[in-house]
Amino acid sequence: ATMLTIVKNVTVYSPHLLDGNYDVLIAGSTFASIGKDISVQGAECTIIDGTGLIMVPGFVDTHVHMIGGGGESGPASRVPEPTIKDFVSAGVTTAIGVLGTDNVSRSPETLLVKARALNSEGMTAFMYTGSYHFPVVTITGNVKSDIVCCEQVVGVGELAISDHRGSFPDIHELARVCEQARVGGMLAGKAGKVHIHMGDQKTGLDPLWAIVEQTAIPITQIVPTHLARNPMLLEQSKKWFQAGGWGDITVDDDDGINALRLLKKDGVSMERVTISSDAFGSLPVFNDKGELIKYGFGKPTTLLECIKKLHFESKWSLEEILPLITSHPADCYLLKDKGRIAVGKSADFILLKEDSLDITYVYGRGSVLVKPGWVKTGMFE
Repeated sequence: ATMLTIVKNVTVYSPHLLDGNYDVLIAGSTFASIGKDISVQGAECTIIDGTGLIMVPGFVDTHVHMIGGGGESGPASRVPEPTIKDFVSAGVTTAIGVLGTDNVSRSPETLLVKARALNSEGMTAFMYTGSYHFPVVTITGNVKSDIVCCEQVVGVGELAISDHRGSFPDIHELARVCEQARVGGMLAGKAGKVHIHMGDQKTGLDPLWAIVEQTAIPITQIVPTHLARNPMLLEQSKKWFQAGGWGDITVDDDDGINALRLLKKDGVSMERVTISSDAFGSLPVFNDKGELIKYGFGKPTTLLECIKKLHFESKWSLEEILPLITSHPADCYLLKDKGRIAVGKSADFILLKEDSLDITYVYGRGSVLVKPGWVKTGMFE
């Protein structure tokens, strides 16, 4: 029998606020109906009282180190692998995995299997093929066929540009990878995005502008991330956004949150801005000599912390904030049934307390992943 759940009398952000309170019916893995006084006769149905709660789409985190990241401070600095509990307890129901710096002791094959594991446990997980480096490490031998042949692969990344840990590809090398991702995306019906890790070097976005200006690759094919890394890069990103490019801001600390405030203050369109956590990636801090001085790792909980700070401290409306982590990333990566609460879409949602924005329930594909006093765990937790 199809599993039925009704959330009664809840305020719905689709991510845009629906007028008044609603009942939301979930049948199987999708939203079946949004209306008033919904009831189901002759079938078993879970009822959740949504009074005092708000329903928002599950978070779509486009940059997570699903098999752990790091390693830049020696073997003991490899960040451990997260579990489904780490993600869903933070409201993340869809995630895209990256490799990062270490493509020696970690591989795209391992990342692929991890994405499949998270899918089987109730989340929705995708991945990028590749790592920081060129030539790109792949599963099948090239980027194009990885995107076409591997269900979970939605693009290539995170390729490091303007970073001392990158491979300093020339424009032709970078353009060829963009072409492979673009054509792979076309053939597979996927986004085929090129996800770019931006480093601290003064060249900033220049290599990406070179691709856009000197080749036929459209600006929307390339998604730079870590755009709040330094003031120069953030300043450059304004032109990128104004030209219609997608870009991602890591909100693992106040720099990311302050960057969002600055973009809004300067009147930059947020239509193609996404935020991500960089969860379980290392957060190394280097001094001017390139020496490591501090070491931590990203956590998925920073997404909700960012929402709370912008809402309660900066007085942003939830309608302004929520698209950055729901509908925008879903649109960017062509995840057509994600990022929105609407009939027919995947029933990925979070119920937050209206007054505090604390999580009470999380559902992924119509199944409960978090409820009061309980969180979904993996096989070995």
